Amino acid sequence: MHGPQLLWLPYRRLCGTMCSAIVRGLCTLDTPPKAIFVSPRNAQKSAALASEFEIVTVAADNQSVVDNSQVVFIGVLPQHTEETCKALSFSASQTVVSVVSTAPLAGLQQWCAPVLPSEIVRAIPLPPVAQHAGSCVITPKHRLAEAVFEKLGTAVAVDTEAEFKRMMPMTCLMGQIYAQQSAATNWLIEQGIDGAAAAKWVGAVYHTVTHDAKAAGSQGADGFQELVAEQTPGGLNEQVIREMREGGAQLLIETALDGCLARIEGVERPAKRVKSQL
Repeated sequence: MHGPQLLWLPYRRLCGTMCSAIVRGLCTLDTPPKAIFVSPRNAQKSAALASEFEIVTVAADNQSVVDNSQVVFIGVLPQHTEETCKALSFSASQTVVSVVSTAPLAGLQQWCAPVLPSEIVRAIPLPPVAQHAGSCVITPKHRLAEAVFEKLGTAVAVDTEAEFKRMMPMTCLMGQIYAQQSAATNWLIEQGIDGAAAAKWVGAVYHTVTHDAKAAGSQGADGFQELVAEQTPGGLNEQVIREMREGGAQLLIETALDGCLARIEGVERPAKRVKSQL
């Protein structure tokens, strides 16, 4: 991040976690923004960030931070997005990045006028952006937004909002992976392993395999198949793959993702997937 980029991250109560993570990630870059202005709406989080980082300033109100910003990040509860944006006066020279999961581009373009439509971006980042290890999907493709989130981890940009919506369900797998880790930890405890050791080991193993997964993902769709194919035939890893596949684990994931996408798109949920009889 070079130059005097000014960033605004508005807060509403119970909606500051993601914005705080973005601020923390930006402030700890080798070359951070010149200044970051945050809204006072969540006083405790804003004050904590300003106390920790010299470049963070808590503005008097939302309009004050917009007036001092070149790049505006919007992170409010979905039901408050229109109200918050319409109450502000934007400039045609600004860029707006919305991290509100459900706010449509068409609405943002209307509420944030006179900002140019090409300068209004939707983004769904994940909290590890605070440690420069987050992932973020973006639409439409936007050089500055992509550069920011690449600095904070990995950014994947798509051309259309329809593609963006189809990408969003991947973020819904986060809780399921944590639940799987919890189940694995409990299984170890059942085997007589100390709880602290069990949790540390499970977390370390998952962290290791996700490291390989990031590299595989950069190789295209075949990268993951290559990792699967690497498992020794007849070995323990291959056994787990086979037994979970036979138990319908893959179908359950695909069915859950079908349901998430239907909810995001506001359409009727499709029938649950079933095993082929062929």
